[in-house]
Amino acid sequence: MPPWRLYNPFIDWRSSTTNLWIVSSIEIIILSFAIVQQLLMDVFNVIYCLLLRVHLKNLRKRVQQLRTNPEETEQESYDELTKCITQHKLILEYVLNGTYADVVRLLFSFNTFVQFILIGAILGCTLVNLFFFADSLALFHSNWIGSSRRYKSTLIQFIHNAQQPITFTAGSIFPICMQTNIKVAKLAFSVVTFIKQMNIVEKLMKN
Repeated sequence: MPPWRLYNPFIDWRSSTTNLWIVSSIEIIILSFAIVQQLLMDVFNVIYCLLLRVHLKNLRKRVQQLRTNPEETEQESYDELTKCITQHKLILEYVLNGTYADVVRLLFSFNTFVQFILIGAILGCTLVNLFFFADSLALFHSNWIGSSRRYKSTLIQFIHNAQQPITFTAGSIFPICMQTNIKVAKLAFSVVTFIKQMNIVEKLMKN
């Protein structure tokens, strides 16, 4: 059978081996395109931030080297400072108020919006199925009346086990829920506040 068994009303893969290969090839092409598009959407934000980090790092190095050359004239120092200002303006245009920034901001918002909508829709449909249809009422309404005592006790234990909540954990440690996300966000801000108050970054830069 085809690897993903996508619905194809035009070709019956059961009729011949050739049709099976054709249907499998079509599935591979379609899903490969979809996977590549999804990877591009996920990786684009990371690549954009890495490029921005490189630009800021280069600008910081140029600023640190201002007026460090004793053989440099005052005009040359001024020209170098002007170049740093120009580079800073380009970075701001790259991030805040340029045509490229508007395109990137649109892609950021669109990618995030689509991902949130898809995740919410898939999880919502799954949870609706779990909460309203995949319950233990079917066991209770089964034909257990008139059964033996052993059957009834086993059925009660089965119903009890079926009513236990199903939880997903990250690394078998943290439950995946809204409360965990809030705790992680609070922890991140606490770490930043601690580093800022203790001046750890300045101490590391001095060393």
